[in-house]
Amino acid sequence: MEDRHTCWREWKEFFASRSKRPLPSAEPLRKYRNLPPSLAESLAIFQLGESGGGTVIEQARFSKLPQLDDDYADAMALFVREEHRHADILALCVSQLGGQLITQNWTAKLFVMARRLIGLRLKVLVLLAAEVVGICYYYLIARQLPVSPIRDWLEELVSDEQSHLDFHCDFLRTQTDRPWKRAVFVSAWRITMLLAAIVVMIDHRKAMRDLRIDRRTIWQRWMTYSRLAERLVTRPRAKLVRVG
Repeated sequence: MEDRHTCWREWKEFFASRSKRPLPSAEPLRKYRNLPPSLAESLAIFQLGESGGGTVIEQARFSKLPQLDDDYADAMALFVREEHRHADILALCVSQLGGQLITQNWTAKLFVMARRLIGLRLKVLVLLAAEVVGICYYYLIARQLPVSPIRDWLEELVSDEQSHLDFHCDFLRTQTDRPWKRAVFVSAWRITMLLAAIVVMIDHRKAMRDLRIDRRTIWQRWMTYSRLAERLVTRPRAKLVRVG
């Protein structure tokens, strides 16, 4: 059996190796004048969602769950720091698009409330759902943008989120070492992913409409990555297949 302590040490080293990356530089606003205002509004909502995470670090630090250690807590702290870098990049995107950051949103409140009310296992499951949504949504937005720094930044976020998905799946796999636990995970995961997808489809419908992102396309992509993540957790030998 794989030594999970070694796994967490490797994750800590991986996140630490990326923690010194500088933020991108601003570009002339004229490059983005033809993009709809709804894009900035949509990214502002995601920016707010990427800004939290303090309680999950504390829970990871003091968790008594099996197969966790200080390396896992350190890796989680570095993961949250990387999410905050994403928030900074999204803030830059919003600024470049001529939009305004927000301090509250109903979906962000719902997400934070869910994380505060539940334990570490379910909290990571909610984070995993957010990674799937981010991977798919940022990618589909980037595809609709002209060649530009914002497109490059969003593609970088997609790559980072794929690593985050792997990280959370490693954790959830350690917590589903019995058939009944895997069955519980699958049920909870499918419900969570379905609700997350519906919420985002409602909250970001204007941006999807203005960017001509077909709802069926984003839904199919979400479901594809959802099933891939499910296999990563329930089948130890599974590998994450990047969907182009």
